Amino acid sequence: MSRERAVAPRSVAKGRIARVLESPWRATWALIERVLYQGHLYTWLVPYGVRVLTPWNHPADRTAFGHAYRVAREGGPMLVSGDRCFMLHQFALRAATLPGDMAECGVFTGGTAHLIAETLGAAGTGATLHLFDSFAGMPTWAEPSRDAFAPGDFADTSAAMVRARLRPYRGVRFHVGFVPDTFAELDGNARFSFVHADMDLYPSTRAICEWFWPRMVPGGVIVFDDYGFWPLRHAAKAAIDDFFAEQATVPIVLPTGQAVALK
Repeated sequence: MSRERAVAPRSVAKGRIARVLESPWRATWALIERVLYQGHLYTWLVPYGVRVLTPWNHPADRTAFGHAYRVAREGGPMLVSGDRCFMLHQFALRAATLPGDMAECGVFTGGTAHLIAETLGAAGTGATLHLFDSFAGMPTWAEPSRDAFAPGDFADTSAAMVRARLRPYRGVRFHVGFVPDTFAELDGNARFSFVHADMDLYPSTRAICEWFWPRMVPGGVIVFDDYGFWPLRHAAKAAIDDFFAEQATVPIVLPTGQAVALK
């Protein structure tokens, strides 16, 4: 007990120091990003000091990703970082050549759903994009100590708003409610080529793995948004690790904070 009492004040002090330093650090990085990153196709890889290809920083990028990313960002809020959007686009574009539908679990304001829908439209696939979200924020069973979020977080959205945002796209189907209950709206024989999982919570992420993984077509992919982020190490990461510990597949961890499971 004495050791716990001695450690606690240090932890509190570190937390206070981190909060004090956070604002000036963010301001400094915003300046660096504006000068050295935004508008540049090749940017400095920190801390290695070499320049690497970063299409998400280049607004004049005329590739398929550049177009889809601009359309999605101009259509409304985009809360997922550009590097993660780039990976989503690459995997969705690859999966568009496979049979099966696509899905996103955790839609919020529809930024990445917009990106995926635009990617599908450009690819000319007839796949349906299934969108799962309560549009009412985190459920009552969210546990902040485990999931990093509390009940009601992310409630500042609505199904009507996202429906309006995605109205130009055919083949988008909404499943409003909490996972895994809304999985019952799908045909049990449905098959999927691509799933984007962005639900943060342990139970929801585990339910996504259990329902979708057996229904992925060969070559299909699940992109997990929250695998590598420290606050979610006991939530999304733990759920993914626990599930795939019982599978033959080992997820690929990306430096973007995402993880990818290939069927």
